[in-house]
Amino acid sequence: MTEYRRNDEYGTRRRTAASARPEVDAARRDRGQRPVSAPRSTANTTQQRRGQYPPSAAPGAFVPVQTGSGRRPAHASAKKGKGGPWRVVFWIALAVFVVAVVALGALAFSYWQAQNNYNDLADQVFEAPDDTQAPSLAELQVDWDALRAINPEVVGWIYIPGTVVNYPICHTDNDEYYLRYDFYGEPGWGATYGTIFLQAANQGDFSDANNIVYGHNLRSGDMFSCFHTLADPEKFNATRTIYLLTPEGNYKLRTFSLVHCRYDDPLAVTSFESDQAMAEYIQDKMNRTVAEPEGELPAAADIDHSFAFVTCDSLPTDGRYVLFAYVEETTVAGHNAVGGTPGTGDVQGDQEAADAVSDASKELAAA
Repeated sequence: MTEYRRNDEYGTRRRTAASARPEVDAARRDRGQRPVSAPRSTANTTQQRRGQYPPSAAPGAFVPVQTGSGRRPAHASAKKGKGGPWRVVFWIALAVFVVAVVALGALAFSYWQAQNNYNDLADQVFEAPDDTQAPSLAELQVDWDALRAINPEVVGWIYIPGTVVNYPICHTDNDEYYLRYDFYGEPGWGATYGTIFLQAANQGDFSDANNIVYGHNLRSGDMFSCFHTLADPEKFNATRTIYLLTPEGNYKLRTFSLVHCRYDDPLAVTSFESDQAMAEYIQDKMNRTVAEPEGELPAAADIDHSFAFVTCDSLPTDGRYVLFAYVEETTVAGHNAVGGTPGTGDVQGDQEAADAVSDASKELAAA
């Protein structure tokens, strides 16, 4: 009898709980919870976790809804935030890339434009010889009037066969100006091209014992950029001739040393206290060359007129490449080539003067 009573009490409790379930379920639904009476299904529970709901759910089955708390199912937040920070990084990287491409394009165009201007200038005022190995020095002519009409500070023209070096040389009392401004007086944009120039401390007619000429080392390979390649002995010996043309006459130079030095190396010397001091200066540059010249060089004491062509090395150390040359031949009156060979002066003018004297003599004889 005791057992029957227990069973009856158990059944009563079950019936009481069952009769209370609708109220409990309603309360749980209000809180967004699963009703007690809803059957548990492993498949449906998994789908609910993924944000999926079985289309065949029986009427009255529990389906999560958004409550007044403003919360959203986890799957909705994940979908909306998919790749959020990485998308921002991507767009920033793309913007930086586009700006870099535009900047490089502008820089390349600026280099091209500047060099194109110099090429056009060379075509107008100077005709490079076809035979670059043995042209007649007196035949190399520059239209100085045309150059002076553009820039009255022009003092020379430098031409190195086998390289891109084919530029005018300017001279002023300021060593900073032509680092930034081209031959036309333009500062350029995107790239600083500048102009080849003779050091301010030098005389404008290249009459000093040592003449210092500067030019940029550009990434485009123009101006004096080829100097760093001359550290290769083969390239150095293939381009040892330099033509430096001036209104007073022309120089044919022969390189004898390429020095790689610090930016503050005391090599920009224009004059010397004695012949011995200059010979020591020249010998020092011969000893420090990074490319050994082929053939026999003149003695340092025999070089009394030299040229130094300077450019930066574009390295973090901010060093310099300096190409040294002596005068192998000249048409400048009063200037000597190595070994004391005097210049021939103005060959064309001398010939015209001789013809005039001859004609005058013939006229006097006829009279």
